[in-house]
Amino acid sequence: MINYTETTFNKLVGKYDTTIFAFMEEVGTSMGDKQIINELFNRQDVDEPDVSIHSTTAHSDMKPHTGTRNYEDIPEWYTKDIDFEEFSLTESFGRKFLDDNKLLNMQNRGASLMRSAYRTHENFAAQVFINCDQSSFAKDGKSYDWTLSADGVSFVSDSHTSKTGRCNTLDNKTTSALDGDNFQTAINTIGAFEDDNGNQGTYFGNTLLVGLELSKTALELINSDGKPTVANNDYNIYQGSMKLIVWNRLKKQSSKTGYPWFLIDSESAKEEVYFLDRIKPEITDNRNWQTMTWEIGVYARFGIGINNWRWCVGNIPA
Repeated sequence: MINYTETTFNKLVGKYDTTIFAFMEEVGTSMGDKQIINELFNRQDVDEPDVSIHSTTAHSDMKPHTGTRNYEDIPEWYTKDIDFEEFSLTESFGRKFLDDNKLLNMQNRGASLMRSAYRTHENFAAQVFINCDQSSFAKDGKSYDWTLSADGVSFVSDSHTSKTGRCNTLDNKTTSALDGDNFQTAINTIGAFEDDNGNQGTYFGNTLLVGLELSKTALELINSDGKPTVANNDYNIYQGSMKLIVWNRLKKQSSKTGYPWFLIDSESAKEEVYFLDRIKPEITDNRNWQTMTWEIGVYARFGIGINNWRWCVGNIPA
């Protein structure tokens, strides 16, 4: 007669655990490396329980040097606080499932959990862009204000504020659809942005971000040899002028009929748009020999924060 004990159950789980956990780690590394988040956000690992970004307004141009140093005191800009949210998902396997399943099946279940974790990252990052002109967005019954820039309004807005009162360009929002004329308008707009002291900025749109629905239009606009929609095949002045990012998770707002698109200064974005991993997706493991269940899960904490808004022009057609 064989007595069922904790050792018996752990031996059963031991058929799977090491291999499954290693496979989950491999899947997580692969997915983390190829996320679009890495292209759009300044992604960092952080150890602090919360983060505050303290910025200053920009310096003016240098003055002629006449033997004495030219000094300038610049005021602080707004402060952006970034808080971290918790996320988790767990699957419970009973004794019969563990007895009857194969290692390959168990690997796939573990991999699916890890994909869920990194998909959650991407979905929340995409929601920030989808709801770029909103003060917050709701997901899974909870509200997130990750769309707010440091000046307290959505990062795509026609009502940004100036801390100094010297900046005249406080609008980075349009309702224009993606076409050649509107694309050029966006290029002109981002290039004319002033910093908060009223200096001509150094912003330059070098990245076009669209969802799948606008991918054909975007490809024709910046990658075709000839000018799109013109019969005489004029030379396309935008060919190769910038990087195109097609994000399958970038959707339209439910209240809109048009699809959003963004012209981005990628270098400035890396200084202003943050995706912070407080705890990267980690594997949770709980074994209860008395109930004969083995729980495998994933847990993560992350936060998204946008400081300055001048790195993009957001276009949200009605």
